[in-house]
Amino acid sequence: MTPALPAATPTARRLLPGPDTPVLATRPLRPGTTTAELSLFGEDRWNLTPAFFQEHTSRVCLDFHDAPASFHHPIKLLTWLMLNHQDSDGTGFLPGIPRPAPRTVVGYCRFLKRFAHWLENKGIACFGQVTAADLDAYAADIKEAALSHELREDLLAVVVRTWTLRGLLPDEDDQLPHAPPWNGERIADILGQRRACEENRTPRVHPATMTTLLKWSLRLVEDFADDIIAAFDEYKTLSRRARDAHLHGTSLPGKRRRPQGTVPLLVAGLLEDYRARGLPLPGRRNTNGAITVNTYFLGLQLGVQITRPAAAAIANSELPVADDTYLTTPVHGLLDGRPWLTTRITYEQAPVLARHLSSACLVIIGYLSGQRPGETLNLERDCIEHDPVTGLILLRGKHWKGVRHPDGAQRAEGEQRSDPWVVTTPVATAVTVLQRLHDARLLFPNTLLVNGRSESGHLRERVGKARGDSQSNKDVAELIDWINAYCAARHRPDTIPADPTNPKIALSRLRRTLAWFIARRPRGLVAAAIQYGHIRINMTLGYSGNYASGFPDDLAFEEWLTRLEDLAEAHERLQDGEHVSGPAGDTYRHRVAASGKFAGRVLRTTREAHTLLTNPDLQIFPGKGMTCVLDPARAACRLGTDERSNRRTPDLDDCKPSCVNIARTDRDIEFLRAHVSDLQDLVDDPLAPPMRHAREQHELTRLQRIITNHQEHRP
Repeated sequence: MTPALPAATPTARRLLPGPDTPVLATRPLRPGTTTAELSLFGEDRWNLTPAFFQEHTSRVCLDFHDAPASFHHPIKLLTWLMLNHQDSDGTGFLPGIPRPAPRTVVGYCRFLKRFAHWLENKGIACFGQVTAADLDAYAADIKEAALSHELREDLLAVVVRTWTLRGLLPDEDDQLPHAPPWNGERIADILGQRRACEENRTPRVHPATMTTLLKWSLRLVEDFADDIIAAFDEYKTLSRRARDAHLHGTSLPGKRRRPQGTVPLLVAGLLEDYRARGLPLPGRRNTNGAITVNTYFLGLQLGVQITRPAAAAIANSELPVADDTYLTTPVHGLLDGRPWLTTRITYEQAPVLARHLSSACLVIIGYLSGQRPGETLNLERDCIEHDPVTGLILLRGKHWKGVRHPDGAQRAEGEQRSDPWVVTTPVATAVTVLQRLHDARLLFPNTLLVNGRSESGHLRERVGKARGDSQSNKDVAELIDWINAYCAARHRPDTIPADPTNPKIALSRLRRTLAWFIARRPRGLVAAAIQYGHIRINMTLGYSGNYASGFPDDLAFEEWLTRLEDLAEAHERLQDGEHVSGPAGDTYRHRVAASGKFAGRVLRTTREAHTLLTNPDLQIFPGKGMTCVLDPARAACRLGTDERSNRRTPDLDDCKPSCVNIARTDRDIEFLRAHVSDLQDLVDDPLAPPMRHAREQHELTRLQRIITNHQEHRP
């Protein structure tokens, strides 16, 4: 970054807070925010949550109790200005500097307090006493500290930010010296190191882990959902009755004056229903381990309190008693042709399975849509649309990444994405399942029991009561544990293997993994275009036609890594004596040998990845029974281009046998031999029509000639 930023002008000093000034005086506030929720400048703990619009955001606060006493007021004032100050013309925070987002201010305040503590330890009582030598000493200490380079940059950058605000402070003792810190030198030059490359370093989920997790998530949504939702509906009805009775109270809502003998009649009818359906009575284990009838559950079913005569009738009914409290909902879903559960779902299992079903929907939507976690967690009901013209399934919702005001400041409220996400049928099915599972506005509410008690006790305050990132990550982990326990109990081999790189499957990794699959799987871009209903492959590259989504950045880096890995394998095969034939054989050997110069190359931007992908020495594309060593000027096929039109790729499905770009490795010849064997069976078929026989014979002869030529010219 460049620290020589413009300092604030004194004309803005009139914008200063008093003790009763709201902390978020000029910030847009979340709809429904009341005055009582707003913190005041005079308080030492500020609640910034009303400035956040994302539904899944947890409570965000700033605490000044740990600020050094002599710097307490100026730190608060600087933080308040960061939150509220705008230029007189309303164009931005400072000339050329957009007003920072509230979450950025939280980090700014933390780093500023750390700088103030350093000054206090050096005997410096105010910012006005800081000298250039002090700043040099501070930079030297930060450079030598055992910290990440990114944190070092932030700790120095906060000094520069403080200097830019000096003109807004009324007391000269609170102002840093007039000269720019470190004479305007770049932070990277001061530290002697630049920030790490901009490649997305979010770890991908291992293919074996992701494939199995997706398979089981689809099973829950497509095969088990009806049973889980029906059981959960029954559970919600009963739990609401328990809640209305305060759960541990002495009466149920159905207890009222009834004609004498009504309760025994109701119980008799319920017992007859159990007998007619062949169901055992609900049971529970007492402290001695013995199974007894769960009369409280029967009372919930009837909405009455079981009286002693009714309890005696239950005990004398001679109906069998189950080993647990099972709901009456039957199980219809099948797995491999058999019921996925051998018993009905219990009262305690129902909310657990409902949460696992919600987590499975989260995996499907988050992975197959390519959304960021916050975009998925903020989805609302009725977000799926079916385009009758194109037949595409559209997912509509808000996004925040790159949404800014004209002055460049982040727009906290985000906006409805103009280009909706194009998704597949499983995503639409998952949305439908969530809308059946609960009646909340958000698809992923903080608690599924939106009209009943929470299953997890006290919940952290959230802006819109949506499920948060960390809790959703725990939900996915618990889903995986449940699936593996389910498989272990049934001796199934398809458990979800642990990711060897990082066993924690965070939501942020799903989007990164999708790029990996598209880039690494054979014909991945074409497969993605077909799967997502895109008319052109470069719509996949732009992801719904919007390059700002960041999705193509992952693809560029993944394609670069894939290309290097393919070339490394090719180099090893050549070293082991692999033979290469065909008109482009010599060019193939030259390019593979030259690829070693790219090893260890650091890519800092997506542009660098795209530039390297256009290098002629990397234009080798493995195909079926051939390898394209691309020279666009001599290609016989119809070439494609990416969205930026800065590189051309061959159409391997339209490869012409006469193309001079073809090379054939031993691995290609093995593929052709297998194909020749299949063709020979067709040619030898005496019942084959003459026209087909002639066509297959011609192709067989051509391939045999290629194989023979490859072998004859082997050194």
